[in-house]
Amino acid sequence: MAWDKRHGNILKKILTRFNENNIKYFILRNYKGLPNINPSKDVDIIVNPLFIKEAKNILKEVYIEDEITSYYEIRFAYVHCCHGMDINTEIGIHIDIIGSYVSKGFEIFTFDEMYIYTEKYNELRVLNKFFEGVMVFIYKQFNYRPILKKEYQEIIYNTHKQYPEFKELISKLVGSQLAEKIFLQIENKDFDKMLAYSNDLTNALKRFARKKSLLKTFKYTLEFYWDKLNRIVFRYSKYSKVFSVMAPDGAGKTTFIDALLEKIDFYFVNDKNDNRCNVYHFRPNILPNLGELGEKAGIKEQDKDFTNPHRAKPANRLSSLVRIGYYWLDYVIGFNVLVRKDVQYDRFSVFDRYSYDLLVDPTRTRLNLPMWVRKIFVKCMPHPKVVFYLDASPDVIYKRKQELTLDEITRQNKLYKEVASSNKRFITLDSNRPVNESVDDAIKIILENFTVKL
Repeated sequence: MAWDKRHGNILKKILTRFNENNIKYFILRNYKGLPNINPSKDVDIIVNPLFIKEAKNILKEVYIEDEITSYYEIRFAYVHCCHGMDINTEIGIHIDIIGSYVSKGFEIFTFDEMYIYTEKYNELRVLNKFFEGVMVFIYKQFNYRPILKKEYQEIIYNTHKQYPEFKELISKLVGSQLAEKIFLQIENKDFDKMLAYSNDLTNALKRFARKKSLLKTFKYTLEFYWDKLNRIVFRYSKYSKVFSVMAPDGAGKTTFIDALLEKIDFYFVNDKNDNRCNVYHFRPNILPNLGELGEKAGIKEQDKDFTNPHRAKPANRLSSLVRIGYYWLDYVIGFNVLVRKDVQYDRFSVFDRYSYDLLVDPTRTRLNLPMWVRKIFVKCMPHPKVVFYLDASPDVIYKRKQELTLDEITRQNKLYKEVASSNKRFITLDSNRPVNESVDDAIKIILENFTVKL
């Protein structure tokens, strides 16, 4: 998603109104080129924590004025990720409103302490070069697995060379002994060795934060873990974004999913190197395939001819009950494990096929059970919020892929339509059309279900 003048105008409006309402702010980093050029995709705005609510209200007002119709907000402690998007004008914008720069409950610098080091840039208030280097050095290592891109290495080295007070400040925070070891490696440009001290740096910064304000650190830490616990344990279903795609083999599921994920990245303004969506096939696969288990147990060699989904004969009734019970267990355990993990990192959970295959295509999983038994098991499994059924004519599907016979495709299509008509989660999309048309319809449904209207 390219940042252009439309995004720049929205950002300027928001920050102008911050000034008009006496809301102090500054842009954290990656501000070069703003407001109209922004290679980093989003903007991090640190706001006086007393004015977070007012700042978000202003942001939403500007989004509405500029024809942003869908809004999605996710909060991580004091970071409010505010996504705006509109299909008609084909725009997505991502601005983070940050109330206090707290890392897992530890605040090294207060807003006022950071604000001292701000300056004007293109009529915007930003961190000056010195403190930008300080923040990159600290928060690219503190409390997280340290990975330093080349550009961050250069920022740290240049800050060290240009500002003698850089080493003085770090020495004050972590102690002179550790600072000497760290800055020796910075001087030598050996950032791998510098990062070897990241655990020591983290522990020293934690001690500094506690010494600075024990009560505030305790409060922030408690809030951090409660927020995390609340998100992934108690209320994960509220934050989950799960959908699946169903259709007979050859209907174009893979092509459709790939194109839809690109649209999601576009509207949620996601860097392609980031992982906003996790795709799972048929089931969570927390439990291994039964064929794999059989091979490990030495019972029989696993059949790996995956090009023929109906290659094996149905099992007997007892074996089928064991199989469907095994799948039920995988869905119950796996769904909760994988979706909670995706919720933790604000990702979409996408299933290429789902448990409804047990109703429509039991032969694939060698089930030899009445429909009513399969329905009971499927009903007792967790379900996606949205299920897209790609409805294409049997002739079209058969021309695309000959894994199934025309009669089998026709049978599956009929059953899929019956399942879709009796389940409110199902959205039927005409897959006889070009894939981009189906995807355009699908992204509207995604925004309707996982964002709010402004």
